[in-house]
Amino acid sequence: MEHFSEIMDKQLTEEVQEIGAQSDMLYEKLTADMTKDISSTEIQAIVHELLTFIQKNSTDTPLDKPYINMLIDTYSNDYMKNRTDNRYGAGASDYIVKAFRYYSENNAPSTR
Repeated sequence: MEHFSEIMDKQLTEEVQEIGAQSDMLYEKLTADMTKDISSTEIQAIVHELLTFIQKNSTDTPLDKPYINMLIDTYSNDYMKNRTDNRYGAGASDYIVKAFRYYSENNAPSTR
């Protein structure tokens, strides 16, 4: 019990790093070829996989339009847009926003 808090901190840090790595992998997959039509089955499947991953790793997060619209607003923010484009390539943030918006308008439940 002497080192319990240290062990728990290390375990939580490792879990957070793993979640971050998985999230990064999904965003890389989504932005790998930004010439693909955002309405394609392939791209929408990646969006669904990404949103499901977010839902699984967040507390009480529904995959509905209000939540997806919040993500769209986040990726439309200049700060996040710059970070996202620097990480995944020029235009990545706009591509993510378009893909999420299409998903929201065509696949997401309307309310929580």
